Amino acid sequence: MSATRITLPNEVMLGSVKELLAEGNSVVIMTKGLSMLPFIEGKRDSVLLRRLSPVCVGDIVLAEIGPGHYVLHRVISVEGENVTLRGDGNLRGEEHCSLQAVAGTVTAIQREGRADVDPRSARQMRRWRRWASFPYAVRRYYLAIYRRIKRITI
Repeated sequence: MSATRITLPNEVMLGSVKELLAEGNSVVIMTKGLSMLPFIEGKRDSVLLRRLSPVCVGDIVLAEIGPGHYVLHRVISVEGENVTLRGDGNLRGEEHCSLQAVAGTVTAIQREGRADVDPRSARQMRRWRRWASFPYAVRRYYLAIYRRIKRITI
């Protein structure tokens, strides 16, 4: 039996995902977009989400940053009840939300034909810290080359 894929508008689907996570369920969603390159590629990778506490720096989370507006980005700081997020593939710009707006945390990155990757593992956190430490220009050119080689389009 093959899995059925359904495409829904983000506000509808991710609102339902948020409810399922609040009830204690795990949810797998296919990713879209380029904001988490090079760690998560949209339309290729899926993520397993769970409601975890506490939310920590380095976690990849699904958060509602405005009414019906969700992002799957990495936590770059937590100060009290305030969370700052940024996509790994976003060179500039940040999103802000409260801890209550974090719907779930990515516990596995899934790609067909490969073993699941735990983004919270020590190895993956080292990779992320190394990536984040590169100067803006290095990340910018790396992402441009990566997209051309992979022929990724928005």
